[in-house]
Amino acid sequence: MDDVFIPWTEIKHPDFPGKKVEAGGIKPFAMINPPPDKIDDLVSKNYKFIVAVAGMHPELEFLDVKVENQGDNIFRLSLKVHNKGVFATCAEAGERNMWTRLMRISIETANKQQLLSGAKVQRMQRLEGDKSSEFSWLIMGKGTIYITAGAVNTGIITTSADLK
Repeated sequence: MDDVFIPWTEIKHPDFPGKKVEAGGIKPFAMINPPPDKIDDLVSKNYKFIVAVAGMHPELEFLDVKVENQGDNIFRLSLKVHNKGVFATCAEAGERNMWTRLMRISIETANKQQLLSGAKVQRMQRLEGDKSSEFSWLIMGKGTIYITAGAVNTGIITTSADLK
């Protein structure tokens, strides 16, 4: 690299009256920043990399949402939560630390419906890329059910199902 050094030059500094003070040396950041003629190429390559990595983030979707009438006004609701991203929903280390927001799935019933089996709110385990978890509930009563799944780091998804 050329032109990165400033020759030492004597200066008068107000903090050191009557003393010899010199300024000079390597220009700040000159050895760290790329040369100006390389910046466009570096920005282009890094931009492509960052966009590619961002496209691999975890992304949740509901699959195979199914309502089965079991008779006597009882319905089985089953579905899969699928991570269609390449990356897992959290790092393995995140399973053991208290700061990672774990995914959860919750079901909201209508006023006259009763949840017979399955938890209203459940924690979801980490999902690798292109993997799914299955959930199922037994509900008594007709109406619309709302299901929400996810976490802050994966995004929150919502769907509904009509029990009739």
